[in-house]
Amino acid sequence: MIKFKDITLNSYINYLFVLYAFLVPLSRGAITILTALLFILWLFTDNFKEKIIFLKSNRVAIYLLAFVALSLLSLFWTDNVSSGLYYVRKYWYFLPIFVIATAVEKRFIYYGISAFLLGMLASEIISYGIVFELWTTRHSSPTNPSPFMSRVQYSMLLAFTSLIILNRLFYETNLRWKIIYFLYFLTATSNLFLNGGRTGQVAFILSIFIVGFLNIKHKAIAFFSMLILIAAILFTAYQVSPVFKQRVQASISETKNINTNDKYSGSLGQRVAVWIIGSEIFMDNPLLGIGVSCEMNVMDDYITKNHTDMESIRVMPSFHSNYIQPLAQLGIIGLFLYLMIFYSLLTLKIKDKQYFNMVIIFVIVYSISSVNETMFHSQFGEAFLALFVGIFIAKSRLEHET
Repeated sequence: MIKFKDITLNSYINYLFVLYAFLVPLSRGAITILTALLFILWLFTDNFKEKIIFLKSNRVAIYLLAFVALSLLSLFWTDNVSSGLYYVRKYWYFLPIFVIATAVEKRFIYYGISAFLLGMLASEIISYGIVFELWTTRHSSPTNPSPFMSRVQYSMLLAFTSLIILNRLFYETNLRWKIIYFLYFLTATSNLFLNGGRTGQVAFILSIFIVGFLNIKHKAIAFFSMLILIAAILFTAYQVSPVFKQRVQASISETKNINTNDKYSGSLGQRVAVWIIGSEIFMDNPLLGIGVSCEMNVMDDYITKNHTDMESIRVMPSFHSNYIQPLAQLGIIGLFLYLMIFYSLLTLKIKDKQYFNMVIIFVIVYSISSVNETMFHSQFGEAFLALFVGIFIAKSRLEHET
């Protein structure tokens, strides 16, 4: 039994890390409290100087800090400094990256990932209860059964959960656990397609082929086996899930409106419209953009001058893309720093193939999901990134230390 007096500050951080991992899919308030608590405790840990030296040598941390620093620097050329500060303050949810990367111990990495999966399972159970009208949450409904976050963010987390469970199936040798993982894969995938978040669904469809290529030696077999699997999932989802069927039909209709009528209606059409204007803003300010926070005011000016047919998108709160957003705000330099965060993740030296596969799955799912949403500037999207980027850096560090 562990004696209370023998527990070190670093041990408290590891236990809180597991709790943080469990609550990331479940609670905004818990994310806020644990982000602050983890960081404060970390500041008083032993060997803090060595932790800082390690972070200075880690390219993921360097590019992330450089991106945030450029965002702060852009306050010098933004039109609204106070609004810019309000925008940048949300990046504080990335602080757990530094704590997890430098303080988490080897055995707690597995515990943390398992805690996240348990948190997602709890979220799924609540989501299924919403679907079958057993209960509801503040912003959910049977047609939008995302319990605690937007359906776009929830679909990304579900896609990642399904794919890392599928990845685990290739490595698990115990039959009982294989069955458990297979059932979890089915429930998570079903929940994904009962949800209206097309973003995560697209990320899942494209990424599942990568899981096959990573784990099946013969690439032709990998491709066709994953093709059959995804075809079966999509056919079943279209027949069983009214929400998925409606969203597919809406996507087709919105695409036709864009191509034939130049009409930017619906969520997809409005996104395409803001991407067009965001690209124009970038072309007029290619190097450093127009600064954080004021880009939507500039968008209104572009609508008035050049795009009177896009009046409906004045209500859009952002450019709904983690590629267009930094281009408009911070120019090509900002986009470069953003992309280098994920490239640096892929270059982490991780010998454990199951974990390295997880890095690839994470980067692909997050990158595809970010095409259609500003995941990098949403609380759940940031906490999700902080959790797993911290885990991957910690895994690389621990392997190197060993």
